[in-house]
Amino acid sequence: MQILEAAKRVFIEKGYGAATLKDIVEETGMSRGWIYLYFQSKDEIFEALLDLQDMQHERYVEELIKSSSYIWEVMITLLTQQFQELYNPPNAGLMPAFYEYFLIGWRDGQRRALLMKRYEKGVAQFAKLIQMGVDRGEFSPDMSIMDIARLAASYQEGIMTHSITVGTELASTRMQFDSLVEYLKSLLCSKWVHESDQQEEME
Repeated sequence: MQILEAAKRVFIEKGYGAATLKDIVEETGMSRGWIYLYFQSKDEIFEALLDLQDMQHERYVEELIKSSSYIWEVMITLLTQQFQELYNPPNAGLMPAFYEYFLIGWRDGQRRALLMKRYEKGVAQFAKLIQMGVDRGEFSPDMSIMDIARLAASYQEGIMTHSITVGTELASTRMQFDSLVEYLKSLLCSKWVHESDQQEEME
């Protein structure tokens, strides 16, 4: 854990490409030999860090579902937190390093396979949330749930990459985020969401 936390600080500060194994070793305060007992390369460290973050995120989502009255609340909370990271120093957390790692290295077979696996997992997790909303009578989409999840992922990833590369002001990140939320509302045909909006307007 200490190695991964140190690596996270390095990747946030320098990005993936500029960060070196030497940087990580120095940040941990450990010897290079000790690091090599656990990891053989910067790639291995970064991928282990992604696995750790995924595990933490999944636990967080589970708790969020338990504590929320509606699945729509869960979705908005997750989306809002992700987009807020784009405005938080330094450099939107680990996200720039994530996109750098995969988009620059997509021609590498192993890295591409990992990217595809992560993409399918992310889409499946969002589709699972939608299905939970359907099962609770909260959503009544006309489209396939998997299609909605893929559309949302594409929309979301586009906003993230543009915000990171050209900046939140030029990308009009807030406007795009609000548009994504409205788009999801229309795709999910959520009776609860529309009723909630009407109540807010009356207040």
